[in-house]
Amino acid sequence: MISRVIAAGTCGGLAMIPVGLGLRLGLGRAVNVYGELVVQTLLGRASLWALVVEHVLISWALAAPLVLLAPRVRRGPFLIVGLTYGAAIWVVLNSLMLPVLFGRPTAWRIGWPAIWPSLTVHLVYGVATAAAALVVSRRGYRTHLVSGGNR
Repeated sequence: MISRVIAAGTCGGLAMIPVGLGLRLGLGRAVNVYGELVVQTLLGRASLWALVVEHVLISWALAAPLVLLAPRVRRGPFLIVGLTYGAAIWVVLNSLMLPVLFGRPTAWRIGWPAIWPSLTVHLVYGVATAAAALVVSRRGYRTHLVSGGNR
């Protein structure tokens, strides 16, 4: 189970990176604001390595519910579950809990320019993690990895 969560969470976490970098560096949009604030609060500054570790750990933790759910749902609907899960993560964590925790205005108060970049990245996470959870939940996943793909 843990290896499946790590695999799915890693896929989702990696999928977010190019989208987030494109939005941040290419379009100048604010993404990962709260990730940086969490690391700064815990360590006093936001180093690249600390941000990477934080991102990976959170990606793994948030993948667990999808990995548990994957064997029970068909492929097509599960991608919709992934979109919904990514949106729910954004609503609960990024638009409500973290702004309150850091005493900042919610994205809803700031408006659409604060909503869509972060929401987009979280939708990508949800879909990529759901797709990976489906793959790793298939019966042959462990055997395939152990045998080096020769089965």
